Amino acid sequence: MTRKILKAGVAGLLALGAVAATQATAQADDGEPKLSYVLRQQSVQSPYTGVDIYYGGVYAGTGIWSQNPGGDINGDGNTDPGDALIAYDGAGDGLGVEARLDTGRVASTRGHGAPYWSPWKTGNLGEDSKHSMKVCVVKGDWESCLSPVTVYA
Repeated sequence: MTRKILKAGVAGLLALGAVAATQATAQADDGEPKLSYVLRQQSVQSPYTGVDIYYGGVYAGTGIWSQNPGGDINGDGNTDPGDALIAYDGAGDGLGVEARLDTGRVASTRGHGAPYWSPWKTGNLGEDSKHSMKVCVVKGDWESCLSPVTVYA
């Protein structure tokens, strides 16, 4: 069952990858490994905005915003909700992944082994309202976060 969910989840991430992507690296001057990311912006064909986060050049996971209901990006057999955040931890590196919305909503894989999808974090927001989402790698009370990206409800 886990393998089926993982396959479906990977297929969902690949579908997310079909939209335009931007890659960048965040600079770290404290000796910590650098964060880098691939931003998959929302398009007409997809309700999702996703940020793949890399820690020290290695894929750590993904934070995803779902603007409108539809699809099944995590492969759980249910239609994905709208105005919703989800996080995916794809690496057994001891780190968790969090997706955070400026409203205080947080989807987190903290405390779970990889691969793992967090539950969806939902709540109605004003139609077409502008928000920011940031994605972080976390462990205990340590975190390293990317700059926020803009998402719309």
